[in-house]
Amino acid sequence: MKKIKLVTKDKTIPVVIGSSILRGSLIKKHIDGRDIVIITNTTIKKLYLEKILSCVKSYNVKILSIPDGERYKNAKTFMRIHDFLLSNNFDRNLSIIALGGGVIGDLVGFVASTFMRGVKLIHIPTTLLSQVDSSVGGKTAINHIKGKNLIGTFYQPDCVIIDTSFLHTLPEKEYLSGLAEVIKYGMIGNSGFLKWIYKNADSILNRKDESLEKIVTTSVKEKIKFVSKDEKESNIRAHLNFGHTLGHAIEASMSYKNILHGQAISIGMLFASMISVDKNNLSIKDFNLILLTLEKLGLPYTVPKNIRTKSLMKHMSFDKKKLGKKNRFVLLSKLGQCVIDDTLSNKYLEEMVGVFRA
Repeated sequence: MKKIKLVTKDKTIPVVIGSSILRGSLIKKHIDGRDIVIITNTTIKKLYLEKILSCVKSYNVKILSIPDGERYKNAKTFMRIHDFLLSNNFDRNLSIIALGGGVIGDLVGFVASTFMRGVKLIHIPTTLLSQVDSSVGGKTAINHIKGKNLIGTFYQPDCVIIDTSFLHTLPEKEYLSGLAEVIKYGMIGNSGFLKWIYKNADSILNRKDESLEKIVTTSVKEKIKFVSKDEKESNIRAHLNFGHTLGHAIEASMSYKNILHGQAISIGMLFASMISVDKNNLSIKDFNLILLTLEKLGLPYTVPKNIRTKSLMKHMSFDKKKLGKKNRFVLLSKLGQCVIDDTLSNKYLEEMVGVFRA
């Protein structure tokens, strides 16, 4: 079991990582009152709820299960959860456990940050994507019809408990989706990690315990490097959005259906890498390593044919990184190093989308 700390200006957040580590003592030390609400989805409820309940037997525990899927990360579900909390007369002494993947973590984190102006929050992420990315760093959000994660807060949890044994029951498609975020850390901050991923692809795909712990622990450490320096994303934390400008536009263009977040980000990362080459930053050799790594891990890297370029451009215009009318794109200055470019015009981006799709 590994213990890592994310230290921010106002809080120190323990992140505990290991296989089959879930136990009551890890949870109880972060709970003050007697009331706990476990919020999960219908899929995870069947798999892991009993295990969590066995850890909190002595508390007053309520359970709320919501439908599974990105399309439920919206204002309607957000208000439904608040209605549930208020109808049960919970107060500021409440502790909320977010049990699930990225959708649950983002949504429940937003609820925890707003209910009674903030209650205790414990993340128990169950997918690879949520373990290596969304559960660490304090971003919370719901989606809007105009784009993904446009409404939310920065709100740090009290603890993150990452049990890598959960990954053995993860559907293949979900597991591969999470690998996109793992690869990202090798592209933007640790080029040696990307090379390790490429060399150890078979072990990763076969979900060997040592490889699972390696990719999760390294990814969390890499993310903490960015968040500890820039918690509210005023500077280098924006580098974590590499590939997300086009990726989020793809998700929105498909109404968050028939494509997973990591799949969209995989496509977005190769697009951003192509622009990085065009801007004379990234070498062809490094671009090819990125492409081959995505390919070796079974990740997509082409825009779905049923999405119109016009739709992608529209949704990219709502990107959260924009300042005024300026597009701000995270590019690679070299493998393992990023730069934010605000010189890319809409005309240029549309032309590059066309080249990328050719």
